[in-house]
Amino acid sequence: MAESHVVSGLVAKRSEVSGLISHYQHEIARLQGDMQHLDATIKLFDPEYDLRTIRPKQVRQSSRLFANGECHRLMLEALREMGGQGSTGEIAQRIHACKGFEEDALKAVHHGLDAVLRRAASSGLLVKVGRNESGNLWKLADLAQ
Repeated sequence: MAESHVVSGLVAKRSEVSGLISHYQHEIARLQGDMQHLDATIKLFDPEYDLRTIRPKQVRQSSRLFANGECHRLMLEALREMGGQGSTGEIAQRIHACKGFEEDALKAVHHGLDAVLRRAASSGLLVKVGRNESGNLWKLADLAQ
C-alpha cells in the first residue's frame, strides 16, 4: 500500500489542479461573453465587417530574468561589440556575463534570447546567416549586404 503522505500530497495537488481548471473555465466563459458583446458592437457600427479577419493578439509571458525590452537591448549591444555578427550561444554568454547571473541561468538566458533573436529577424533587424557549434549565426541587417 502507498505511503499515506504520498497519497495526501497527490490528493492536495489534484485538488489544486482541479481548482485551476474550474477557475480558467469560468474565465474563458467570461471572456467569450465579452467577445460576443464586442462583436455585436462592431456589427452595430459596420454590419458588413468580417469578424473572421480579426487575428488574435499573441500574449507573451514576461521574463523573470529581464525587464521589458532589456534582453533586446542587451542583444543589440552584444552584437555591436562583436562586430555585428555572432551566434546565439556567444550572444547568450555575453548577456549572461553582463547581467552577472548564476551559472545555472545560462540555459534560461539562451532560451529567452532565442525568441528575441527570432523576433528581431522577423522584423528585419537581423539576418540569419548560418549555423555553428554554438547555435545560429546572426548578423545585423544593415551589415548583411
